[in-house]
Amino acid sequence: MAKIEINRGDITRLNVDAIVNAANRSLLGGGGVDGAIHRAAGHELLEACELLNGCNTGDAKITPGFRLPAKYVVHSVGPVWTGGKNHEKELLASCYRQSLRIASEKGIKTIAFPNISTGVYGYPKQEAAKIAFETVQSYLTDYPEIEKVIFCCFDEENFGIYNNLNNQTSNKTTIKSVKTLSDIQLVADLASTIWNEYYVPIIGKDQVNYMINAFQSAEAIERQIEIENQEYYIIFHRAEPSGYISIKPSGKDLFLSKFYVVREKRGKGLGKEGLNFIIARAKELDANAITLNVNKNNINSIKAYEKMGFENTGSIVSDIGSGFVMDDYTMRLEVND
Repeated sequence: MAKIEINRGDITRLNVDAIVNAANRSLLGGGGVDGAIHRAAGHELLEACELLNGCNTGDAKITPGFRLPAKYVVHSVGPVWTGGKNHEKELLASCYRQSLRIASEKGIKTIAFPNISTGVYGYPKQEAAKIAFETVQSYLTDYPEIEKVIFCCFDEENFGIYNNLNNQTSNKTTIKSVKTLSDIQLVADLASTIWNEYYVPIIGKDQVNYMINAFQSAEAIERQIEIENQEYYIIFHRAEPSGYISIKPSGKDLFLSKFYVVREKRGKGLGKEGLNFIIARAKELDANAITLNVNKNNINSIKAYEKMGFENTGSIVSDIGSGFVMDDYTMRLEVND
């Protein structure tokens, strides 16, 4: 699960898959972070950069790390600050986005960024940090295969700014529609984790294994989306995949098939945010109510749904195959007022 960390120190000493160099357009070295990276990597880095034919502002190119602890160096050219009227914001965001794109293509799991453009290029540090945070968090939501991003700050001012931003976004939650095969696999991985940690004590290991394979494998989820008209969503907390939702229109109701949060993220308000999202989606679909089934032995979930305003409307027993049955309560929340 992707994590953002703030580090104060020398980026050339970080033991990560890749570090990002705040390079100039020639890629042939310079001052500040650029010069430090070239010195630490050795003359081989300059020789490799000479073959790249420079780099446009806002773009990025990659070389080996040579003598650095990092396997790779991603060279990205930030904009010179000229007052904000020459697309500096878009170009700076592109530096982070293109660097991460290259990282994804190379299978890089951990990457460290310097404070691009905030040195001699003069970009205001507060604004630059905000762009860096927003761009990285947005990318990690779509590409969770990157496991860790480090913002490595050389000076105390940037270190303070990045820590403040990190604290301000500590509870940020986003909910993303599942569209790609990698999204589907992520949901399947979340399901395996959540169902094993939560449902084994309730319905037993054998039934959990059967239900994961039958209903929450990547193949089953893909079928539900493409054929059965189910919508799946991933819940991200601080850019970390933290739970998922599955809903399906059912007449004038919206059936809430799945709504789960991983154990370490419970108690952080994700349940309320998820429910608000589900209610909003129900209204978009012109549904009168949200309905769901919950196992009768799942006391904690029953209490949680009752606290959210759901009413217990009766019992239902379902044969789910292979000799297993689900003995559930049905619950309902009116949303048409």
